[in-house]
Amino acid sequence: MKNCTGCKWAQWAVTKSGKLHPSGDGKCLFMVALPQLPSCMYWIQGPKAHGGYINRHMELERDCPYYYLAE
Repeated sequence: MKNCTGCKWAQWAVTKSGKLHPSGDGKCLFMVALPQLPSCMYWIQGPKAHGGYINRHMELERDCPYYYLAE
């Protein structure tokens, strides 16, 4: 999917009354699980995922491999 609307990982901004905010802004709550390193290895600087900004009004450049319909 090139839009996060309906994805279980999407957390959308809401108004004070609890309705979806007209801005369409939100963030993706999917957490990347990094593999555990062997005891003889270590991270010099822990890798960090950047981004996560989503918008109901914008289309993504490519399909999201983690898109999962909310139940």
